Amino acid sequence: MRIRSGPKIVGLDIGTSGIRAVELTRDRRSGDHIIARAASVELPRGSVSNGVIIEADVVAKALRRLWREGRFSTRKVAFGLADGSVLTRQLELPWMPADDFRTALRYQINDALPVELETVEIDYHLLEEVRRVDDHGQPVDVNRILVVAANSAAVTAEASVLRRARLVPVRADSAAFALIRAACRGVLPTNDDVLAIADIGADQLTVVIYRAGQPRFIRAIANLGGETATVAVAERLRVSPEAAEQLKRETGLNGPAPVIAPIAESTVFGGVAGGGPAIDPRVTATVDTLNPWATTVINEIRNSLDYFHASEPTVSVQSLTITGRTADLTGLVDRIATQIPLPIRVMDPMAGLTAARRVAKRLDRDTRLAVAAGLAMGGGA
Repeated sequence: MRIRSGPKIVGLDIGTSGIRAVELTRDRRSGDHIIARAASVELPRGSVSNGVIIEADVVAKALRRLWREGRFSTRKVAFGLADGSVLTRQLELPWMPADDFRTALRYQINDALPVELETVEIDYHLLEEVRRVDDHGQPVDVNRILVVAANSAAVTAEASVLRRARLVPVRADSAAFALIRAACRGVLPTNDDVLAIADIGADQLTVVIYRAGQPRFIRAIANLGGETATVAVAERLRVSPEAAEQLKRETGLNGPAPVIAPIAESTVFGGVAGGGPAIDPRVTATVDTLNPWATTVINEIRNSLDYFHASEPTVSVQSLTITGRTADLTGLVDRIATQIPLPIRVMDPMAGLTAARRVAKRLDRDTRLAVAAGLAMGGGA
């Protein structure tokens, strides 16, 4: 079967540390997604924080550079909203036909969300239709839904920056939903497995649990990403954030491998072997600072899994996928695997997709393309 691509749209992920963009096409025979174009540029520290654009001019300039380097075929973009600015709640509401349900949604959830509904954009995902027994013992049908509320001001502000860079925003989407699409490679699963993703970014940790490609649980914890660890190292050692980031990357959670001094063939003629070079005290201080942070990250992932299991005790999570800028910190995935009793894997750097040769050669080690790819999957590719 030959499948034609839909309207071309670029998935755009503006993060704390940089901006990533992916344009997809489809294999005309298999229908599989292919990364046709992709690019990534770094952002100066402080220009974006927890999903909020602080320096609009800096970000707009970076977007123009991104488009030059990526040579994208369109300026239409599906852009991601940081999960910290997106509120999700699982609710059960009286069943109605789809059109009526959407029309009545705002009135039905008026007291269910801790925000003024006038300040948010509302959408929902239908999880399942179930039958309950009401207070009078009568069977009633209800819609079990995941309500999504995005801050209107945040959506408008990000769209304004995109237009300043001469881009055309056509769709705003949750980064968590984009991660699910990327994990599924844009194909709705045929099995009923319940799977989890932990996105350890620069600013925040996001835990997503999904079933058959549909979100069941989303939790975002701000100020727990890799930047928090970098700032802690910088403060302890009294160095710049740039120097602290380099130390963090070079050291990891376990420090460098120990140097084993060779043993002399004869302690009589060879003398006593030396004890090796002294350990840099900065390395020790970095390891001592990173490990409490890593413990907190792992505890929050575990707490999220436990909370989901408590709310749905008959459902078990089958595996956990780790992704995000900080996922490649040496020793972190190994530590997660020893403390969380689930099969653990790291999401493929290219979101598991085939890529055009020039893209694969240039970005084969960029682990941060997953969200951008997922946004492109939901944007019409």
